Amino acid sequence: MSAQSFEPTREQLAAVFEYAGLDIEPARLEEKFEVYRSTLELIRKASVTGIGETVPAAAFKASWI
Repeated sequence: MSAQSFEPTREQLAAVFEYAGLDIEPARLEEKFEVYRSTLELIRKASVTGIGETVPAAAFKASWI
């Protein structure tokens, strides 16, 4: 499944919330499903997909002093 075609199902969203330790009532999940789905889809598209695409740690300053 590519990031461009990722469209989470209600079951996948429920699993994400459960994994995160968030208690989302089934009625609320149904009511806000489209908002949650589109947000998770956007996060998935913006996520790093491979080791070679990791952003450099620009704020890291190595120093022995």
